[in-house]
Amino acid sequence: MDQDITVTIEDAHQERTEAVADQLRAAGMQVRQVLPTIGVITGTVPESQRDAIVNVPGVAHVEAQEVFHIPPPDAGTQ
Repeated sequence: MDQDITVTIEDAHQERTEAVADQLRAAGMQVRQVLPTIGVITGTVPESQRDAIVNVPGVAHVEAQEVFHIPPPDAGTQ
């Protein structure tokens, strides 16, 4: 199953954010968004490939994105 993740780039590698994104793609991540000014890359990765993502040079942190579901306004009290 694919997992939505947010990858934080190490400060020393922020000028290479696009190169890190290319390495993440090669490691199996589907990159959705590259935000070089804040050093963040978002996308999805199969759970089996997550360790490969963590070990890409320049990656400081990999975090699973939380998904919240809000009932419609006319739903009964929870």
